Formats: sequence, structure tokens, C-alpha cells
Amino acid sequence: MGKLNRITLDGETFAARPGQRLLDAALASGVELPHDCRAGRCGSCLTHVRSGVTLGGETAQPGHVLACQAMVFSDLDIQIEPTPPVGRISGRVLRVLDVARDIVEVTIAPAEPLDIFPGQYCRFRFRGYPSRPFSPTAQLTAIREDGYLRLHIKRVRGGRVTPHLGKTIKAGHHVAIEGPFGHAFLRPSGSERLVLVGSGTGFAPIWAVAAAALREMPTRAIALIGASRTLEAFYMAAPLELAKRYPNVSVRAVVDEITEPWHSVLPGQPTDHLPQLTCGDIVYAAGGPAMVSAVGEAATAVGAAFHADPFEPAAPLQESWIESARRWLMAG
Repeated sequence: MGKLNRITLDGETFAARPGQRLLDAALASGVELPHDCRAGRCGSCLTHVRSGVTLGGETAQPGHVLACQAMVFSDLDIQIEPTPPVGRISGRVLRVLDVARDIVEVTIAPAEPLDIFPGQYCRFRFRGYPSRPFSPTAQLTAIREDGYLRLHIKRVRGGRVTPHLGKTIKAGHHVAIEGPFGHAFLRPSGSERLVLVGSGTGFAPIWAVAAAALREMPTRAIALIGASRTLEAFYMAAPLELAKRYPNVSVRAVVDEITEPWHSVLPGQPTDHLPQLTCGDIVYAAGGPAMVSAVGEAATAVGAAFHADPFEPAAPLQESWIESARRWLMAG
């Protein structure tokens, strides 16, 4: 057997083969690194490499890698940011409300409080349907907490879950909740300016961060951008108007498919309307991967801290062996 690399995490050590993925090595040694998708998309396994050499899994945050993608090539000293432990609770749907074309707000009453940081996400499994990741958010018309979980969800034509919201999935429907996951959450007790960019239903975690920051410090400087592709899908007017009431908050409403300003709505992409970023800013972006990547590049260029939640489409459901056999027999 070749030389093993020694990995140190908060005083605990485990071994990794050269070229082995960091997350695989940790789990094989019984070390629970936070993780979810294991495909480099969710950001739950974000790890700070304080010393040593890895390859792959690089992120927009200097010195940070995704452990599910990073391969080990030396001894490492790593650090992970503490997050609430992943747990499982149940809940029931209180209501499903249409807030824009093809976008609904689902309010869930959890059976017990959920320990989650603003900006994190969970996996929600409505009884009888596959689980899907969604980010709990604040009320659209208030920043106070009331113990309910609110989700902003786009109905996807042909989807396995979202077209049923408000139809077979309605008030009283049972929900299994697993989480939280993700590292794009609000760090408490900060005073730096927050630059928050959310497109489509990516506005959900962004509004969760904004509302929590304002609850903690009503005078905090925040630049808040809510964006959608069309006016019909723009549902952020109420929270943007609410945020504007705070003294140090600036807001931008952005819609891609308009050619000139309409009332207070600006045309173009969210990145067209970013404020002048500085190295002291903390930047969050959630929504389409291309938008999130563009905001990340702008933040990295000036040395600003950056936290991302790119919304990836649900992976195609894999065919079971029974379905494969049935299809094969029918084809014969």
C-alpha cells in the first residue's frame, strides 16, 4: 500500500489515499463532513483548506473547496464552519398560494421547530412524491418570524412534484423534512454591507438572509436585488417595498424581458445593476447558475466574500430495475 496522507480536522485525524476525494476519505473513516448532493452543486461540503494540496472542487472563496470533488495530494489541515446538525422532522401544508405566474408560496407548519440558518435549504418530501430541495424564506410582507416554513416554488411543466402544488398537494398534506444543508447562510453579528442578489425563486434564500439581517440590525447597509425573466413571473414587489423602509437599504427590481424602465422595474440582468463592490462587502447570490457565477466573478475580482446558492434543475429520476425489465419485455 502506498503512502497515506494525514488529514487533520479540528484536532481529529484520518487518512486518505493520494487522489482520493476528501469527502470519501472522511466518510470511510467515520468522520461526518456535512454533505448532500455529492456532485459539486449544493455547496454543503464547503471546506477550508488551511494547509496542503488538493486538486479539483475549487470555489469562488479562496482557500475553500468542495470536499466531494477535491482530491487529496498531501497532508491537509482543514476546517469546516459549524452548522446545525442535519435532522428529520415532519410537517403539514397550511396553504398553497399563487404569487405570480407559475410561482407559488407553500406554507408549512412543522411538527417541531427546525434549527436552520437563514439561507440554508432542506429536502421536502410531500407524501406520495419524490423529495425536492427548497429554501425556507421569510414572509413576503413582514420580516418577523412566526414558526412556519415558507417556500417559493416554480411550477415546472412536466415535473414530478411542482405541477401538483395546489391540486393534489394542498392544505393538510403531510411533508417530511430533512436538513438543513448548504453554506450560503447569514453569518450573525456582522456589520459589513450585504449585497444580496436573487433571481426567480432564488429570491427565497436571499429574502431569508435579508429579513434575518434586518431583524438583527435594522440599520445594516444592504443592497438587495430581486430579478425575474418576465414581468408575469416577478413576485418580489412586496418584500422589496418593505425593505426600502429601512434607512440603509437600497433595492433594485430587475426584469430581463423588458427593454426600458417600467415604473420602478429596470431592464436587463441582475449583474447589470450591481452596486460598486468593495473588498469589505459580503455578497450572496441565488438563482440560475450562470447568474450566480457572474456575480461570483464580480465579487472575487474585488476580494469580497461570496456565498452562492445556484439553483440546479432536479436530476432525472432513475428508472428502477422493475421498470427497466417491464420496458424490455414489452419491447420484445
